[in-house]
Amino acid sequence: MEGTESFFIVYANLPIEERDKVVIVIDNEPISWNIAYQEIKNKTKRGEKILNTLKKLEII
Repeated sequence: MEGTESFFIVYANLPIEERDKVVIVIDNEPISWNIAYQEIKNKTKRGEKILNTLKKLEII
């Protein structure tokens, strides 16, 4: 997935306590950095949607 490396760089530089906080909401479901990490790492369809949304919002 395009942008995966950028996500992992941003994630690695987040403070540990920040990773539990919500970063985006997709389909009325809050997504924390930790959930996003797992979804993107496992290359799921949901992970791809999360990644695309984070790129679109210029978070990564």
